[in-house]
Amino acid sequence: MTISTEIKFNIYNPVITYEHRAAYDMVLSQLHEIFPICNQGKCKALEVTDDPQKQKQINDLMEKVEFISDSLITITKVFFDQLYRAKESSSQSIAHSMAKITIDMIERNLLERTCDVRWWALEKSFWECVEVSNLLNTGTAKKSTVKITADSAVNSDKKLIESSLANLVTVACTRLEDIRSSYTLYRDLVLVDMSGKVIATANIDSREKLLGFNISEEVWFKEALKTIDGTEYFVQDFSKSKLEDNGSLIYSTAIRDKGDEKGDVIGVLGVLFDFQGECQIVLNDSLPKDRNGETLDGWFSFFTNNQGRVICSSDQDFIPPGLVPHVPKSHRILRNKGDFKFSTAVFCGINCLIVSHKSEGFDDYDGLEWTSHLVLPVASMFERHIENKDFGITPKELMNSHLIPEINRQTFQEIQRNTDKGDIQLISINGIVLATDLGKSGKSFMPIFDQITKTGSSTTGKMELLLSEMSSDMLNQTLKALVNLSKQAIELIDRNLFERAADVRWWSSDFVFCEALKNTETENYDTVSKRLAVINSSYSMYRDLVIVDSNGRIVANSKLENRDKLKGVSVSDQSWFRQGMQISKSVQFGVQDVCNSDLESEKTSLIYSGGILENGQRIGKALGVLGIFFDWEALAHPILEGCVPRIDNHIVEGGASFFTNTDHQIIASTDEEHFTTGNQVSIPTANLTLKEGESTAGMFLANGKKYIIGSTKTKGYREYRGLEWTAHVVRSID
Repeated sequence: MTISTEIKFNIYNPVITYEHRAAYDMVLSQLHEIFPICNQGKCKALEVTDDPQKQKQINDLMEKVEFISDSLITITKVFFDQLYRAKESSSQSIAHSMAKITIDMIERNLLERTCDVRWWALEKSFWECVEVSNLLNTGTAKKSTVKITADSAVNSDKKLIESSLANLVTVACTRLEDIRSSYTLYRDLVLVDMSGKVIATANIDSREKLLGFNISEEVWFKEALKTIDGTEYFVQDFSKSKLEDNGSLIYSTAIRDKGDEKGDVIGVLGVLFDFQGECQIVLNDSLPKDRNGETLDGWFSFFTNNQGRVICSSDQDFIPPGLVPHVPKSHRILRNKGDFKFSTAVFCGINCLIVSHKSEGFDDYDGLEWTSHLVLPVASMFERHIENKDFGITPKELMNSHLIPEINRQTFQEIQRNTDKGDIQLISINGIVLATDLGKSGKSFMPIFDQITKTGSSTTGKMELLLSEMSSDMLNQTLKALVNLSKQAIELIDRNLFERAADVRWWSSDFVFCEALKNTETENYDTVSKRLAVINSSYSMYRDLVIVDSNGRIVANSKLENRDKLKGVSVSDQSWFRQGMQISKSVQFGVQDVCNSDLESEKTSLIYSGGILENGQRIGKALGVLGIFFDWEALAHPILEGCVPRIDNHIVEGGASFFTNTDHQIIASTDEEHFTTGNQVSIPTANLTLKEGESTAGMFLANGKKYIIGSTKTKGYREYRGLEWTAHVVRSID
């Protein structure tokens, strides 16, 4: 083995623990004690015998002991260096995964916002309200076809128009409230006419203040007016707005004539995302906690915008929004999507590791060029694990496993060769035999060989303990990383399914759907199919959307290519339909867990359903059901792939991640060969019987290999309770 002379973590490095420094001093002290003993033995050989051969034999034994001692001194220095290098590398990989997944969570969330604002802008009650408001603003709109009263046309006097507008505003505000109650991620939604006047809002608490407010100079309003068609939107990055006291993240798009995606621009819809609330959840959930649920000292997480300024942080008092954070400049100016950076610097008076990862966007959403930053104490990367579970694997097995980097395994093998107690004992036995051959004069060698045996045994025993500790630390650090990845996987899926539950509840309230189910002409169903197609074009994560009448017969769907196959098909026996027909409140929804669906050519489906209530009311009888077929594989696999364990951005050998349902069946997997979708998993009972929000780690045998595993059971997200799934992340150690 070639020993590197470049030592990064020498024993005087401040990150070296007191216990390790003491162990190092003890080992080297004992090893250095052997050299004078060996010199004494060489001198004694000259005293007790004149036989050159005997003298050479004694010298050879002493030199063997010296060689072993000298090798151990060198290897001990390398051992501690490599131990801390391995911990550093592993900690950096874990920290990088945390920073990356944190920004991914936000990007996936913001993609949903782009879908939301484009679809909501087509709502009939919104364009009707804007159209009439524009009539009161001279020269801002052409004549409207909206009826002012039961028997009066648009050219009625101003009082009638104002009266009609008041009614339309009430309806628009109610619809905006319904959106906000379904999608609790928004602080407010505002409807604005062409003059820039706010005419309807979702938030009751701020409505009185905002109605009539003019925001015509705000960027999000101006840019929305420039959009070409209903597929375009604008996002105003985190900044000040007249609409609220806090910084705002506002998505906007144009309201178009008659709700036509290609229609003329007649107003603007702006949605104020609860950015701080969502980011606080994401940032704080990613940080380790003490037993009281408080974030550990020295750990921080925050986002910066493309100007390098903080937009949200886990500790807003210490890292306030709007300011440039005290991190190296290179972390604030990452140039390309997906760039990342590691540095150490003093932060909050502590020597810290700083990890930064720039947004990559998600799907067709390019993102806002934000960067995620994670700060953690350098000391936390090298902390010892006092409480170690017994997983039935020996330190020797661990040191030869894939958990330990190759260079560390080589050092371990070198230590084994040089600290074999049998070799040292054999040298002592040979020395004792030789001393016996020398007769009475040879007795003076006995204390020398006894001391060599005693010192060698003590040293090798300490080295074995250190090796055991190293392997145990690496195991615990890896298990901790697997648990953390499983938490992130289940949180990502829960956040996404929260959106699905919100989508189906809101879409079910569309007046076009309930009207078609009341008046069952083919022409009405064609209109419904077109409406569904518009939704599906904005929300590409759905394979299809269907409307089902009260008899369980599909009467309309979004995807033209599926229309002939689905039209008239009965789904009355399917769980999602039966759940939908039981719905009596617009806040309720149904869901059929992941399964194979004959409606989609046996593709695996996750189907959410909403009751289409009479007259689009919040409470009423279900006239039929809206079913949305979620593209399960397209969502689950990227999430799982992002949570597979990695080192230096490469997936580790034998690494995999998968979701299981309440029956312990795999419903999605990154390794179909070894952890096949549809199969039940044989993993430790503790990993299968977790309670809501719980996590655990373990070890198991599968496919002829030993695996370690981290698992987390869903705790839901906001008001969404989840489907009792569990995320598992594994890696083989053989």
